[in-house]
Amino acid sequence: MKAVTAPPFGGPEVLSLTDMPRPSPAPDQLLVRVGAIGVNRVDAMQRSGIYAPPPGAGDILGVEFAGEVAEVGADAGDFKPGDRVFGLVAAGAYAEYAVIHHRHAVRTPDGWTDVKAAAVAETFCTAHETLFELGGLSAGERILIHAVGSAVGTSALQMAVSRGATVVGTAGSEQKITAAKALGAENVINYKAVDFADELLRLYPDGVDQVEDFIGSPYFQRHLKVLKLKGRIVQVGVLGAGVADIDTGPILYKRLTVRGFTLRPQNDDEKAGITDRFVANWLPRLVDGSVDQVMHAVLPFDDVREAHRILEDNENFGKVVMTVS
Repeated sequence: MKAVTAPPFGGPEVLSLTDMPRPSPAPDQLLVRVGAIGVNRVDAMQRSGIYAPPPGAGDILGVEFAGEVAEVGADAGDFKPGDRVFGLVAAGAYAEYAVIHHRHAVRTPDGWTDVKAAAVAETFCTAHETLFELGGLSAGERILIHAVGSAVGTSALQMAVSRGATVVGTAGSEQKITAAKALGAENVINYKAVDFADELLRLYPDGVDQVEDFIGSPYFQRHLKVLKLKGRIVQVGVLGAGVADIDTGPILYKRLTVRGFTLRPQNDDEKAGITDRFVANWLPRLVDGSVDQVMHAVLPFDDVREAHRILEDNENFGKVVMTVS
């Protein structure tokens, strides 16, 4: 089969399709003929050599895909060859065939293409866990979502609004600001033009209840500044530097909560629970169209370098997906 691996490490130019052995499913796994692949920031980080996959996961890039079951392990539930599925893996999605634990596989709804199915699991699972399970976001609260034009950001925006929260976003272009407002954001701050914390407090002097943080330490002090009493930060990424000098006083006197989340290294049972919560809470709403994954680009698998370039240049508003012929 054709697949894309890292190493080699470097920029998008190091990526290419190479011949690899087709995997065989373990007893609790499905072998899937891949039809489409979701492209995620974690893929670019692994390609750059700054985010290693979990031990034993292998060097093939990619954490989500959709396709058709080709082979079923002996203990892989009631799936059968020919079933269409999508879901999460720790690695291996950038390939013509991939294996997935049967409890992490979701049956593709009727009428969905593989492209649509490959676009939703990583973003909606991440957003649900961070907004609601860890952050406890509820109706009537106000949340700051950074990178609101990203794939996770556009999903989190819709999900928060659908649960009755007010969303303030940050984005780096007027085009993304306009598009995010069209999805329901009350305000979106251009972080390239103004200090987002100062502008947020100008708009909302009492601050926000929760922060969805993809940046990390460069923004941390300002997050402490904009949070209300008993506010929460959920750190989902570290696009900025990893270390900073912090005045922790606001954490104490505001009684703030700081929690972190990574999806990829969680164990099989944890990831099965995350998948189940996604299916229960959001798959019906995706099917009826009340929320949707915003799509930025659909590219062929052999255009993987361009897919990564789009992501790293922050051109995308929403998801980038690759198709496998």
